[in-house]
Amino acid sequence: MKDTIVVKWGGSCLSNPESILLAAKKILGEVKRKRKVIVVVSALLGVTDQLLSYTTKSMSDSVLKEDLDEILSMGERTSARIMASSLKSLGMKAVEIDPTSNLWPIFTDSKFGNANIKMKETKDAVNKRIIPLLLEDKIPVIGGFVGLSPEGKITTLGRGGSDLTAVVLGNCIDAEEVIFVKDVEGVFSGDPKKISDTQKIESLDIDAAYSLVAAGAKIIQPKALIYKKDNMILRVVGFGASSLSGGTIITGELETGVKAKLFSSPLSMITLITHNSSLENVSRILSAVSTVNGEMLGLTVSPTSILLYIYNPSNLVQELHEMIRDEEIATAIHCIDSLAMIIISGYGIENIPGILDVVVSPLSKKNVNLYGVFTISSSIRIFVPWDEREKTLSSVNNVLNKFKNM
Repeated sequence: MKDTIVVKWGGSCLSNPESILLAAKKILGEVKRKRKVIVVVSALLGVTDQLLSYTTKSMSDSVLKEDLDEILSMGERTSARIMASSLKSLGMKAVEIDPTSNLWPIFTDSKFGNANIKMKETKDAVNKRIIPLLLEDKIPVIGGFVGLSPEGKITTLGRGGSDLTAVVLGNCIDAEEVIFVKDVEGVFSGDPKKISDTQKIESLDIDAAYSLVAAGAKIIQPKALIYKKDNMILRVVGFGASSLSGGTIITGELETGVKAKLFSSPLSMITLITHNSSLENVSRILSAVSTVNGEMLGLTVSPTSILLYIYNPSNLVQELHEMIRDEEIATAIHCIDSLAMIIISGYGIENIPGILDVVVSPLSKKNVNLYGVFTISSSIRIFVPWDEREKTLSSVNNVLNKFKNM
């Protein structure tokens, strides 16, 4: 919908009555700009941890997951009530929407504690229940992190699940922006809590953003990024900013599903046997790669060896051998040419149990020799003989078929 945004407030921005009122005033600012707004809230600061602690410590045995979801949902549900009341006090037509309401829009499977969105049911509910509210200039206020199972039981969406709620709602209403309000003013070049003199990043494409969050950066829940549409901006802004603009924007759309593809050209694996795999030696070796204009496709280091996977190695082996002779960077060198690299990629691939075994095991039955397997940022790279590339690619794609629609 044109001029429609989803604004998600993190718990750190809802730490006291004054911050909640300030959040409401920022929403009022967006309404005055003639924007239609959906508000998604996390639990008030510290409430979820408190609920979890009280529940687990009061049990003589372990708590049922579905009971725990019901209890933990109270944090977001209470937060939504408070936020709606604050918006109303400023004259806005806020509608607090609880899972018990016939307006509830978020539906999931029955995986309590880490439920998955049922997108068709959710989109249908948003079209029938939420969009009419927006057309009446009302502001739906929805507790994030919470869903309803097919049996009508409350589920939760896992850590950071309010992010998922916000992006899914944005997807369903075709929002122009989903805005995440946090205690920092955007995405930075490093964690400001651990590193000094970090710089704010103005814009990130979604692949870079996914790599960051999959590695543990506390920006947005990784699963949420899967639901971002190409024409929808994700914006991370600081609570202390004067408005809900600025910050860091995330653009683009993830290519979902698990797939395998072949790197187009053969490459070489160079092995250096060494008693000193120091960073200084590795740096000197990488400098040699750059000198011959080789393209580094992979590197592994152990105490006794350094392996390089190189496209266009040119005279690199000779160059490195001279460094062995003159600079003693290693004891010996060996090169295997004509290898193929198969790249298996898919957003969320790191969450598939046993994915390495799934793709590698069938190769042994086909007598394909492996010359390396490693993972890099939601991808697996397999190195095999070049003349067995098609057989390998076909085998890997066959076993990946069941994950195509993950």
